[in-house]
Amino acid sequence: MPNLRAGLEDDLEEDFQAALEGIEVDTILASAAPAKAAATLEPGARVTGTVVSVGPDTAFIDLGGRRQGALKLIGLEGNPEIGQTLDLSVGTFNEEDGLYDVGPANRAIAVEDWSQLEAGMIVAAKITAANKGGVECDVAGLRGFMPASLVSNWRIENLEEMVGQTVEALVTEIVPAARRLVLSRRAVLERQAADARTKMLETLEIGDLLDGIVRSVRDFGAFVDIGNGVDGLVHVSQMSWDRVKTPTEVLEVGQKVRVAVKNVDRQTGKIGLSIRDTVESPWKNAAEKYHIGAAVRGIVSRIAQFGAFVKLEPGVEGLVHVSELAHRHVHSVSSVVREGEAVECKVITCDPEEQRISLSIKALATPPAPPAGKAGPAAEPEEPEVEEAPLPPVKKSNTPLKGGLGRQSDGAKFGLKW
Repeated sequence: MPNLRAGLEDDLEEDFQAALEGIEVDTILASAAPAKAAATLEPGARVTGTVVSVGPDTAFIDLGGRRQGALKLIGLEGNPEIGQTLDLSVGTFNEEDGLYDVGPANRAIAVEDWSQLEAGMIVAAKITAANKGGVECDVAGLRGFMPASLVSNWRIENLEEMVGQTVEALVTEIVPAARRLVLSRRAVLERQAADARTKMLETLEIGDLLDGIVRSVRDFGAFVDIGNGVDGLVHVSQMSWDRVKTPTEVLEVGQKVRVAVKNVDRQTGKIGLSIRDTVESPWKNAAEKYHIGAAVRGIVSRIAQFGAFVKLEPGVEGLVHVSELAHRHVHSVSSVVREGEAVECKVITCDPEEQRISLSIKALATPPAPPAGKAGPAAEPEEPEVEEAPLPPVKKSNTPLKGGLGRQSDGAKFGLKW
């Protein structure tokens, strides 16, 4: 055994110095010092932890900074694996075993009495009664109240339908002395929607088909819930291939619809949806059905100053320009056709890509007969001649006119001949 008081032998001293080469002693001492405990976690805080061990009913999680948590396995879909990373919500801190009670992110944490409740925690609340102001809840035998505005993201007309349901709610206010416990289910839904939106924005692709529920209808469109509280906007122009004047003609709140993802803005989180893109475009075969020269029948859907729009089928309209309404000159479109009137037209041009069809009514109409004594193509009726009013008489002047040929030029005075 080497003597600790004596120096090392030459060969050992060389090995020792070689091992310490490039390493400072202060660095070794700093790394050997015990790490300081991290700050205390607040109830309701969101953390990320790593599974270190899994027992029959509890999984132990490393929360970082010498902090550990206990996760109850009851109610979970499958047990976590050692080394797996989880998103968790923090509950209370158990001083006896030095563990935090944790649960899946935005999920309820079990409590047994008032001492375990703190503002910011998510708990399981069973709705026991309803009134005009909100609903009464039972949280592990403790009585709580949830205002109507905090029951859901959307307005619930009949709160009685919620009675008997167990929901996850956030503790917003707690006063044990007054036995006051105020809960919010809306806060949990908003958190879950934010998480779901983040994940969905990462995976959504343009053209994806989804099932949704109409949550609200506005003048400019409708908001559709496509799952987990994530909603997108269906603009009024994307509701149908046919022209839609107001969204209420097509959709109503609570209606189930099939939508296609139109666009996704991953920075703002806005999602554009389309209902009409879930069905085949009527313009797909328009070139064959409405070829140039074809005679078609439609209904006048709109009248404009420059012409009339004729609806040939749902989603397909053609324009009859004012110059193609009649053989005569047309001052007003409404003097020839009216909205809702059925008309026969001839196809002049058809462009399915631009979704434009030009039609003509006069091309199928019989031209008027030419006036008597005139041959050739019919001419437009001539306007009646208007006699011009006679000009007023010019008064004669008795004074001699200045200038003219009879006037002597001033140049003669100087010997000039003009």
